[in-house]
Amino acid sequence: VYYTLNTVLSLIAGGVLVAGIPVMEQIFSNPYIKSFWYFLALYPWTRIIMSSVENLLIVYKKTGLLILYRVSNSVVLLAIIFLIQLFKGTFMMYMFFYLSVEIIFTIFTYILAKTNATALKVSLDRATIKTILKFSIPIGIASMIGTINIELDKFVITSFFTTEELAIYTIASKELPVTIIASSLTAVLLPQMVRFLQIGKTKEAVDLWKCATTISFAIICFISIACVVFAPEVISILYSDKYLDGITVFRIYSVALMLKCTYYGMMLNASGKTKFILYSSIGTLVLNIVLNYVLFFIFGFIGPALATLLAAIIMQLVQLAYTCKVCNIKMADVFPWKNTGLLLMLNIISGCAIYAIHCSLIRRINGIISALVLGIIWTAIIVAILYKPLMKQWRILNS
Repeated sequence: VYYTLNTVLSLIAGGVLVAGIPVMEQIFSNPYIKSFWYFLALYPWTRIIMSSVENLLIVYKKTGLLILYRVSNSVVLLAIIFLIQLFKGTFMMYMFFYLSVEIIFTIFTYILAKTNATALKVSLDRATIKTILKFSIPIGIASMIGTINIELDKFVITSFFTTEELAIYTIASKELPVTIIASSLTAVLLPQMVRFLQIGKTKEAVDLWKCATTISFAIICFISIACVVFAPEVISILYSDKYLDGITVFRIYSVALMLKCTYYGMMLNASGKTKFILYSSIGTLVLNIVLNYVLFFIFGFIGPALATLLAAIIMQLVQLAYTCKVCNIKMADVFPWKNTGLLLMLNIISGCAIYAIHCSLIRRINGIISALVLGIIWTAIIVAILYKPLMKQWRILNS
C-alpha cells in the first residue's frame, strides 16, 4: 500500500510541477526551465521512493546493504560530473544522466522491497490508506510548510537582488548532508518510543530520545563549528572561490545545523499528536515571513538567513514545551540541556583556539592545507575527549 500510494502521489506531484512551469519561469525570470520538464515530471517520484530505503533496510536489519546503496548512488552521481566535464558535455546532458541514475536506483528500491518483504504488488486497501492518511497528512503538510520555510529566504533574496546574488545566497545556504545522522537515529528510535508510550513508559521513551540526541549533537555540533571556523576553505573546496561573498550566510546556516541534532516532534509523533506538529509549522511559517522582511531591512543580505534560524529556534522550543505538557514532564527533563551545553562550550572554546592558530598559519601557508592539518588535529582531540562518555551513551542506547 505504501509503495502504491507513494508512486501515484509522486507522479501527480510531478504533473503539478510540469503544469506550473510558466509560473516558475516568471518567478525566477528564467525561460529555460521548460527545457527540463522531464526532470520536473520524474524527479519527485525518484526522491520519494528512494527516501524509503532507510526505513525498509533498517526494519529488515540490512544496514550493510543500506550503506552500499547510498555510497554507490553517491559515487555514480559524482562520476557523472567528472565524465561530463571530461567530455565537455552540456548541462542538459548532465541533467539527463543524473535523472537516469536516480531512476535506476528508484527501480532498485522496488526490487529491494520485493526481495526483503514477502511480496510487492499493487494495492490500494481503503482501510489501510485511511489509517495512513489520518496519521500522516498533518505530518505531510507540516513537512511541506517546512520546505517552504527553508526556501522562503530565497524568495526574499529573489525580490531584492540579482540572479547572480541569488546564486551566491542559494549555494551559501545549502544544507550540508549531516542530518542523515539524526534522521537515521529517528528511523530506528521511533518504533521503540511508540512501544514505550503505549505501555506507559514515558520516562524510558524520553531517556532514549535524550541519549540519541546527545550522540547526534556531539557529531553535528563539531561539524557545525568546524564549518564556521574554516568557512572560506569549505566554500572554496565545495563550491569554488566564486561564492566567497556568501561566507556570512554560510556561517549562519552552519550554526543552524546544530538544530538538526534531533527531530523535535519525535515524542509528539510517537504519541500521535501530529496535528500540533502541523499547527506549529504553520505558526513558524507566518513568523518566518514577518522576520524575513523585518530582518532584511535591518541587516540586508544576511537578514533572511538570520530570520530562518530564529524562526526554527522558536518552533523547536514550542514543540518541546508542548511535549512537556503531553508527557507531563518538566522542560528541564525533556531535552539533554546539560550534555548539549557542555558539548557546545567544548566546541566553541576549542574552535576559537583553532581559529586563532589558523589565522596565524594562513599568512605563511595555503589556507586549505592549514584547514586540513588543523582539522585532523582538532578532530583527534575532540574524539579523545568525548570517546568514553559517548560510548557510554551508545551502550545505553543499544541496551
